Amino acid sequence: MFPKFNKQFKTIFLDIESNNFNTHDNVNIILSPSLYWVKKVSLPVKSIRDAKPLLASIFEDILPSGIYNYDLYKSDDDFFVFAYENKKILELLDAKGLKSSQINHIYFAQSELSNLKGAMKINKTQSIYVKDEIVVLLPCCWIKESGKINLNTLQLSKHHINIQQYTHLIDEKSLYKIVGLSAFFTLLVFVQYILILQNINQFNIKTDNIFSSYSLKPTKMQNLFLLKEYEKIDKKQIALRRYIANILTLNLTDGTKLTMLNSNTKKLIAIFKNVNKSSYKNIKMQLKDMKYSSNLTSNKLTLEFKL
Repeated sequence: MFPKFNKQFKTIFLDIESNNFNTHDNVNIILSPSLYWVKKVSLPVKSIRDAKPLLASIFEDILPSGIYNYDLYKSDDDFFVFAYENKKILELLDAKGLKSSQINHIYFAQSELSNLKGAMKINKTQSIYVKDEIVVLLPCCWIKESGKINLNTLQLSKHHINIQQYTHLIDEKSLYKIVGLSAFFTLLVFVQYILILQNINQFNIKTDNIFSSYSLKPTKMQNLFLLKEYEKIDKKQIALRRYIANILTLNLTDGTKLTMLNSNTKKLIAIFKNVNKSSYKNIKMQLKDMKYSSNLTSNKLTLEFKL
C-alpha cells in the first residue's frame, strides 16, 4: 500500500457498525477503538526501537486467539501500545466498500482523538469519549454529548500504520519462531526487571545507612527543614565571627577600652568606655562596612549588631 502525496484526503471513521462508504476517492482512516487493543505503559527502555520486541508479551494475557500486529508511540515517559488484527481490518474495509488502493493512511482513534473535551458523536449511534487518557467508544445513549465531531478538520498526527494485504498469512513454523522470540524477550525483560529491583534494593540500603550514620530524619521534607535551620545557624555564626574579629582588631585611641562583648541568638553587644567624639568617629570609620546601631552616653559607647 503506497502513500499518496500532495493531496488533501477525506478522513473517515471505521467501525464494525459503520455504514458502507460510497466513495471512489482516496481517504484517511481512523480506526474505532473496537478494532484494536490499547494500553498505556511504562517500560524499562527509552526508545521505540527497544520497546518494539516487548509488545507481544505486553498483550499475551489479554488477547483472544488470533494473529496480531503491534504498534506503539511514545508520550512523555510512557508508551501507548497497540495490538490489532490486520486480516479483520482488511475484511472490514472490503465489506464497507473500500479498496486497499483507496487508503492513504490508517490511524488509531487513540492518537488522533485523545485531546477531545467531552463526548463527541461519531455517527447516529456511537460517541467517542476520553477516559483516563484512553479513547473509548460508547453508545450515544450512555453519555451526554457535547457535539458532533468533524473528522476533516483534524490535524492528523504522524502515528499511522500500514495495513498490508498479506501480513496476516503466517505459517505455523513462523508462528513458533515468533513465540520463541517473544519468550526470549520476555525472559530478557524479566532479567532486566530483577536487576533493576536489585539496584533499587541496594540503593535503599545505602540510603538507610546514610540516614542512620548522620541521624537524619525519616522523610525528605523533615531533612530539608533541618537543613534550612542549620543554614540559618551557620549564617549567624559567620556574621558573629566577622563582627567579633572586626571589633577585636579595632585601632582604639588612647584611653578608649572595650569593656564588654556579649552575644545571644539575636544580637552581639560591644561596650566601650572613655569614648569622646574623636574616638567615636575613629571607631565609626573602621566599622563603616558593617551594619549596627550605636549609643554614646557619658563617654560610654554601646554598639549593637543584629545576627
